[in-house]
Amino acid sequence: MAYGGTAPTGAATRRFLLLLNNILAMVSNGAWYVIGPFVPLYLGTLGASVSVVGLVLGVSGVLPLLIAIPSGALADKHGAAAVAKAAVVAYALAAVALLAIHNVWAVTIAYALLGAGSIGFAVEAQAVVAAISPPRERLNNFGYYSLWSSAGAVVGPPIGGAIVGHLGYTAAFALIGMLMVPSFAIANVLSAVPPTARSVASLASAYDLVVPILRRPGIGAVLFISFMTMAAQTLQQSFYPIYLSSVGLSVTLIGTVFAAISLSSMLVRSLLSPGTARLGNTGLLLAATGLAALSLGITPFLREFWPLAAAGALMGASTGLALPMTMNLMTEPVPAEFWGVAFGIRQGVMRVAMIISPIVFGVLIAAAGLPAGFFAGALTLVGAMPIIAKGITSPGRPRMS
Repeated sequence: MAYGGTAPTGAATRRFLLLLNNILAMVSNGAWYVIGPFVPLYLGTLGASVSVVGLVLGVSGVLPLLIAIPSGALADKHGAAAVAKAAVVAYALAAVALLAIHNVWAVTIAYALLGAGSIGFAVEAQAVVAAISPPRERLNNFGYYSLWSSAGAVVGPPIGGAIVGHLGYTAAFALIGMLMVPSFAIANVLSAVPPTARSVASLASAYDLVVPILRRPGIGAVLFISFMTMAAQTLQQSFYPIYLSSVGLSVTLIGTVFAAISLSSMLVRSLLSPGTARLGNTGLLLAATGLAALSLGITPFLREFWPLAAAGALMGASTGLALPMTMNLMTEPVPAEFWGVAFGIRQGVMRVAMIISPIVFGVLIAAAGLPAGFFAGALTLVGAMPIIAKGITSPGRPRMS
């Protein structure tokens, strides 16, 4: 099924478009990770406390939340490339804001624009994969997309850490803007993937489709898992840099730790198909949740670089398994003409997690310290596991609505 009623002609053309889509995911995610892991540290240089860091990261998620579903409708109606181009503009504006103004408010606005752009890139990329992948290849293609996206997350933190450490934050901000030039060119080529001919989605009607999609069998389970996965990942991304710095790691080593997290996320992609075949959806998703809980739970006991990198890598393995699976599960109960909106809903739920997680855990950390925040995150994930076990069937579709 094509994302336009008319498939790009030939398997070679589909593979080429998927490759370009994956390259765009790598470049855009790499741009995010050039500065993303260091935003908490940058806010610290501006005088922000830990609780303010959590508040900024949470508040910055409001704009991305608001545009998640309209982004999906835009992809359904006008094609994924239109969303990608808008995301490029958002990243470029964020870079300009960070370069021009150096205060907490500017970081809040820029981080919101980066979040909005990342929503657009995610919705665009997932829409392309869903549209031009035969059903039997879709899970693997989501895995390949996630692999390339993680590759950007592998190279981004060390590059960002090296640039920040040697040239300062301004140079890292400038690099984000520069990376948007090839990103726009790739997005333009992806215009070959047309919008769905039968689509009834539009910016005006996008929210009218939310309830019917949520009523589809299994969508509730997929969204719950997506929420919990992103809440755990955001807790780590928000406060792991601060913890790593507190035990004496340099900015360069912090970047390397985040690269290890993303590398782990890449390495587990090959386990998606055999893991699902062997353990079913239930087993693999429970394993992914358990890895995230273990990652957070052991962190406060660690002080050295290698153990901390290994603990972070457990979170990478968790997201490397859970996120492609939830992408694929999202397509099963939803008609193709609504996939963009469905992915927008999923991104919106994940964005809610990104708003709530740093605010709630930031308050807890401010009151009781970093270890308490990591322990609470681990316990929350453990508490979610029975719900996941009940909501997902193996090996078929999720049954929770």
